[in-house]
Amino acid sequence: MASEHEYRTRRGERLWRVAYRDAEGEQHTKRGFKRKRDATDYAARMLASVNDGDYIDPQLGKISVSRLAATWLEGKKGAVKPKYWYNLESAWRVHVAPKWGRRQVGKIRHSEVQAWVSAMSAERSATIVRRAYDVLNGICRSALKDGVIRKNPCDGVQLPRKTRKARTYLTVEQLLALADAAGEHRAVILTLGFCGLRWGELVALRVEDVDVARSRLLVRHSVVRTKHGFVEGLPKTHERREVPVPPFVMDVLLGECVGKDAGDLLFTGESAGGRLGEVSRNGRNWYARAVAVSGVPSLTPHDLRHTAASIAISSGANVKVVQRMLGHATASMTLDTYADLFDADLDTVAADVERRIHETLA
Repeated sequence: MASEHEYRTRRGERLWRVAYRDAEGEQHTKRGFKRKRDATDYAARMLASVNDGDYIDPQLGKISVSRLAATWLEGKKGAVKPKYWYNLESAWRVHVAPKWGRRQVGKIRHSEVQAWVSAMSAERSATIVRRAYDVLNGICRSALKDGVIRKNPCDGVQLPRKTRKARTYLTVEQLLALADAAGEHRAVILTLGFCGLRWGELVALRVEDVDVARSRLLVRHSVVRTKHGFVEGLPKTHERREVPVPPFVMDVLLGECVGKDAGDLLFTGESAGGRLGEVSRNGRNWYARAVAVSGVPSLTPHDLRHTAASIAISSGANVKVVQRMLGHATASMTLDTYADLFDADLDTVAADVERRIHETLA
C-alpha cells in the first residue's frame, strides 16, 4: 500500500510526501516532491518493487563504501590465502579508500568508475589497476547480493590489458654457470632452475620433503610475506605436488640434508625462523653477485622458474608434465604462459606428418 500526502513547509511551500510499507510491513516515508505527479510515480515504483520482491530500501544506499569494505575484507580473510588478502587490503588502503571510502555506495555511477580506472591506467600498471578495480567491484557485488543497491556500478567497466613481458630463459650451460657463481647457494639455483619451484615453496622445503628413492621433491608448503611477517601455508594453487628432480640435482640436495633432522629446513639463512631470506638481481646480496660474476643475462629468481619450464619443454616434456611440475591449475594455463616455448613443436608435427605421408605413399 502506498499513498501521497500534501504538506506545507514553514515557509508555506506546498510539497508532497509518499508513505508506503515494505514486504516486512515496515513504514517508509519519502518527502520533498514538488509535484503530486512525481509523488504518485514514486509511490507506484515503490509499490511495484515491493510486490515483485525486488524492493531495496533507499536508505541502505547511503551506507559508505568504507563501512561495506570493512565487512567485505573481514569476510575475505578466512577465504583466501594470507598473501592475497594482504594484496587486497593494500589495494583498498592505497587506491580505493582515498577515492571511494566516504562515498555512499548507492550514489556511485558507472561513468565515475570508468573514469577512475582510465585515470589510474595512465599512471599505474595494469596489474595494480585491475586489483584496485577488483576490490571496489567485490565490495559492490557484495552490496548487490545483500540488497543494498539495485545495480553494480562496476559492471561493464573496460579494464587495461596486461602486456606480457619478454622473458629471459637461460640455457643449461648458463644455469650451471650461475649455480657455480652462487657458491654456498649453488643448490638453491639448481633447484629453482631445474625444478621450477616458486621462491616461497623453496624456502618452505624440509629435509623430509626430499624423496631420494623416487627422485622427487614434495611441495607441501609455501611461505609468503605479509605486513605481519612471513606466513607459511599451502602452495599457491592450494595443491600439494611432486616435482621430478634430475639425479645431478638430487646429489647436490643430499649434501644439503647432511646433519639435519627430517623436520629441519632444507635451505637455511638469517631471516626469521632461520629461513633463507629473499634476494633480488639488484643490490648487495649473494644472488645479485652471482648474476654479475657468471655473466648471464639479468634475471630475477622467479625467472629461473621460467628457465625450468624452458629446459623441460626443450627436453621433450609434454604440457601436462610441465603443468604438474610447475603447479599450474590447468594445462591451458601452462600453454598460455609458455606458448612461445611450444612453437618448436609445430615444426616437429609438420615434419612427422610429412614423414608418415611419404611412408604411406612408398
